[in-house]
Amino acid sequence: MMDTTNLKEITTSLYTFPDLIENNCLYVDKTAYIYKLLKVTKGQFFCARPRRFGKSLTIATLEAVFRGRRELFDGLYLGSTDYDWQVHPVIHIDFAQSSMRTLPQLKTWLCRELRRIARSYDLDCSDDDPILFFDTLINDLYDKTKKGVVLLIDEYDKPIFEHLNHAEDALAFREFLADFYQIIKGDEPLLRFTFMTGVTKFAKMSVFSKLNNLDDITMDPGFACMFGYTQQEFEQYFSDWIEAAIADGVQSHKMVSLNYAGLLTEIKAWYDGFRFANEAESVYNPVSIGQFFRKHHVFANYWFGTGTPTFLIRLLKRNQLTVPDIDGTTLSEFYLNTFDLSELASDHVQNERIIELLFQSGYLTIERLERTNPELVYRLRFPNHEVAYSFEQYLLAAYMNPSDAPSRYVNELVSAAENGHAEDMILIWKDFFAGLPYDIQIKAEKYYQSIIYTICRLCGMDILTEVATNKGRIDAVLDAGAHLYIFEFKLHKTANAALAQIDTKAYAEKYLRAAHEKHQTIHAVGINFSYAPDDRTITDWNEELVS
Repeated sequence: MMDTTNLKEITTSLYTFPDLIENNCLYVDKTAYIYKLLKVTKGQFFCARPRRFGKSLTIATLEAVFRGRRELFDGLYLGSTDYDWQVHPVIHIDFAQSSMRTLPQLKTWLCRELRRIARSYDLDCSDDDPILFFDTLINDLYDKTKKGVVLLIDEYDKPIFEHLNHAEDALAFREFLADFYQIIKGDEPLLRFTFMTGVTKFAKMSVFSKLNNLDDITMDPGFACMFGYTQQEFEQYFSDWIEAAIADGVQSHKMVSLNYAGLLTEIKAWYDGFRFANEAESVYNPVSIGQFFRKHHVFANYWFGTGTPTFLIRLLKRNQLTVPDIDGTTLSEFYLNTFDLSELASDHVQNERIIELLFQSGYLTIERLERTNPELVYRLRFPNHEVAYSFEQYLLAAYMNPSDAPSRYVNELVSAAENGHAEDMILIWKDFFAGLPYDIQIKAEKYYQSIIYTICRLCGMDILTEVATNKGRIDAVLDAGAHLYIFEFKLHKTANAALAQIDTKAYAEKYLRAAHEKHQTIHAVGINFSYAPDDRTITDWNEELVS
């Protein structure tokens, strides 16, 4: 086992830039992006990124810059530039630390934070109204220092996020924040620099309706890799830790020993894949990478587990959205530019708004930009294995009893598929459906399709849905090694009708050559479901072998 005592410490809990540098922790140098921001004479920027992507660390780095702490940047890109390191008064507000159970509590917390900042500059300004206090503090700091004030606001949207279960509260918080942020527009002549972060990309017609002077770099290709680690950054900064993992005999999630190339491939599949602008390089999530090395090289759910998306899952269930509806879906630029977080608190939420939140929250990412005349749309996908697997688990759990976890079906289902026993697979699925509470089931073919897809995915099986051919779309294709299954699902029809569709549309033709070369048997399987009160399961199925 390789000695790791001399390696730079990896931490996923320190967000203060000075602490990372002064404690000689591993820091991936992102100051080239900060230099680009600083070059703007009076820059005012906004950037949205999913949680735990380094937003707070970036805010802390900017604070160190404007406090003139040049010594912290020795050896970093910014330290070698012509930046002048002038000291400026800084107002740093982190809404992630706020008390926000009620709007009065948030206002009290804001006044306390502003008072703390005022005292740190020996100012005695104060007010019980946080909006007036904010304005007074900016003016007094400028008057005292004769320097432009720096505003650093982290997690601007968290107060609204915390109240999406109550529409009235969400709207009240939104209205207050709109008035609070309006001060930034009015005091623009007194500001040297503004940087705001959040999870959701703001729409100029919502919280920021009166704040249209911020430069939104959320989807700017020039800043797409400002948060997260690129492949080059990962291999450069974590090289010693990668070598240590190999020396320790790191294994894949399937317990296969990995060499250097194999480890890079496996880590990329699990934790890379987040893309924040079209054709931009994808990045790794910092928390997942850090925890992977800290937790003795175990491939597991790290980033996803830092914030269970219970609210999102409820929305998906209410709107009857399934995994095949989500992965590979499209989203127009119109929805990206008009997103209002408080809309999600209403009783009737459009599917497009839910997809938008999935994208902004990091559960979906950009695959490519497409033109559907006259509109541009983004094709979205799950970023990586961690997110896809974890999301499927949570979504399936919303439609089942905890005692019916799919883990108890794994060995039997995989064995049945690999040995060509379609009947045994059907029996396992029927057993699973028998355990689903009647009141959570949905009268829709895609519901049953999604359940089967998700069960197979969680069992580690290679299954695809809505597979396009030259004559139509196959409901599902399961590749189980020596056996390949083409599934067609029906609701309140017959299995023979499903089989007839497979035959009429010649779905199997797409796989004949490859199956012949791999000595693979193709199974055409038609399955019929019923939503009738006495059934709500598979009521009819049939199978044909395709030669």
